[in-house]
Amino acid sequence: MSAVEESGDLRSRQLLQFPARSPVAPSIGRMIISPPGDGAMNMAIDDALLASANVDSGPTLRFYRWAEPTLSLGYFQAISSRCEHPPSSDLKLVRRASGGGAIIHDRELTYSLVVPLANHSSRGAATEIYRAVHTAFIDCLAGFGVSAQRFGDTGRAAHSDNAFLCFQRRNVEDLVVSGYKVLGSAQRRGATGLLQHGSLLLAASAAAPELPGLSELTSRRIDFDSLVDHLAAKLGAVCGVHWRIGNLSSGENFSAKSSLEEKFSALQWTVKR
Repeated sequence: MSAVEESGDLRSRQLLQFPARSPVAPSIGRMIISPPGDGAMNMAIDDALLASANVDSGPTLRFYRWAEPTLSLGYFQAISSRCEHPPSSDLKLVRRASGGGAIIHDRELTYSLVVPLANHSSRGAATEIYRAVHTAFIDCLAGFGVSAQRFGDTGRAAHSDNAFLCFQRRNVEDLVVSGYKVLGSAQRRGATGLLQHGSLLLAASAAAPELPGLSELTSRRIDFDSLVDHLAAKLGAVCGVHWRIGNLSSGENFSAKSSLEEKFSALQWTVKR
């Protein structure tokens, strides 16, 4: 399936879940497929995309990978908490601008979705976006023979909110396979938009073998490019757009470099808590 095609049934079902406070989505959105990058630059690009969110420009969907295994701390996590997971102590470190637990970015697919918001005064998590995007992931994985579900639909109580690693926590919108969390997302609001980014565990990392990915849970190895193509189609239905392959603008490149220097590669940002 092409990244700019989608069935009408899914489109009509998912559009009903898209936040009413967003403007009507344009017919074209931008999709960026980034080459593997280091942690600081990956976070700086997401930050730049959020800063450039504009109602007239529509949503931006980005898929990316990591040049080397990297540990990202949630915005509110103390730097001292890193000692809670010794196996990842030698990994490169970056602090996200979004909250949640620490993530070991290694054998995964990472996505970000930036949605312009007309109502700039809104605050807090946009649960509708969490649910709509994660439902698109469920539908996509089903096409590969993988049965995933919202943790909130398992009947189990959320737990381990204070666990160091994000994938040892559970909230109702997380996706699980055979009881193990395989997809978690976090959000951050900007002046004119909302960023949601998340990680889908394709396979366990040597730095966290206790966290199985799709490969260990299903014995299926899903090709990265095929996964991106199918996810783009499903997420296009969520946003009501056809994606057009694009790149960062010159202004976004400048903004990303500024965020890289001032925040994500700066020691002061990393150890701020």
